[in-house]
Amino acid sequence: MNLNFSTSSDSIETFISHWSSVYSYKDESKYETNIGKPFTPDSLLELFEWKNGSKLSKSKLNSVNKNYPLIFDGDLKQRYLNPKESGGAVWNIFYLHCLSPTMWPIFDQHVYRAMIYLQSGDIREISNSNTKKYIAYQKEYMPFFNSLPKHDGRKTDKALVTFGRFLKDVKKYLYHKK
Repeated sequence: MNLNFSTSSDSIETFISHWSSVYSYKDESKYETNIGKPFTPDSLLELFEWKNGSKLSKSKLNSVNKNYPLIFDGDLKQRYLNPKESGGAVWNIFYLHCLSPTMWPIFDQHVYRAMIYLQSGDIREISNSNTKKYIAYQKEYMPFFNSLPKHDGRKTDKALVTFGRFLKDVKKYLYHKK
């Protein structure tokens, strides 16, 4: 009887190819239609709805209108990678991604979980602290993401988010030491 399962791949390229091929997310067209293009009020709203996974609540819509302009001409790092600024780490980083998808990879709990597992074999969650999220993005995730083979960054993101979701589901079935 075989009581194990494996998530191993021959290479990081095989890993990315496999996990990106099983990626699924509702309203993917909202992302694909709007990313990498100049913002309009509608396109920016659709990108944040895509990230949110649904229509935005009134408070989230107010946050988008307040924090994420159609054109930003300031210091991006100072404004959007600073825990003292408004907006929240994941959405601020997503806005950076929307401004420059090749420079700023998407960051959330799923890609963080995937990164940790690929580095250590552990399934670990990211802190709820915005400050710790900004640090994790800049000090851990950006170097990790940039170390991966240089090809389609979106394909890599799809692989990592899919694998991270898989790990979240698997984690609840693992034996836990008490």
